[in-house]
Amino acid sequence: MKTYIYPENLRSTVKLWFWNVRDFCILCGGIIVAVAAFAKLRTFVPAAAVVCFALLTVRTDDSAVIDYMTAAVRYFLLSQQAFEWEESYEDQKEKRSKADRL
Repeated sequence: MKTYIYPENLRSTVKLWFWNVRDFCILCGGIIVAVAAFAKLRTFVPAAAVVCFALLTVRTDDSAVIDYMTAAVRYFLLSQQAFEWEESYEDQKEKRSKADRL
């Protein structure tokens, strides 16, 4: 007989330690590329990129730093902001008084 272990919430995402499975696979691939680049080129740049990605994708309570950053970029840079200016109460009152004089 097989035993299946289910998470408490079946709609939750699958996590390995502090990362989603997708992010964890990207990290593993990045580590392999970083080690190969260090062995061939003696540079730490790919390793630094992998560490930055790892820090940005750490998840606690289904939220990560990268989620907040992507939401901020979408809001401030990619979506159009619509501002509607209304006349102040004093301007409306002044227009009414001018209309009453005529």
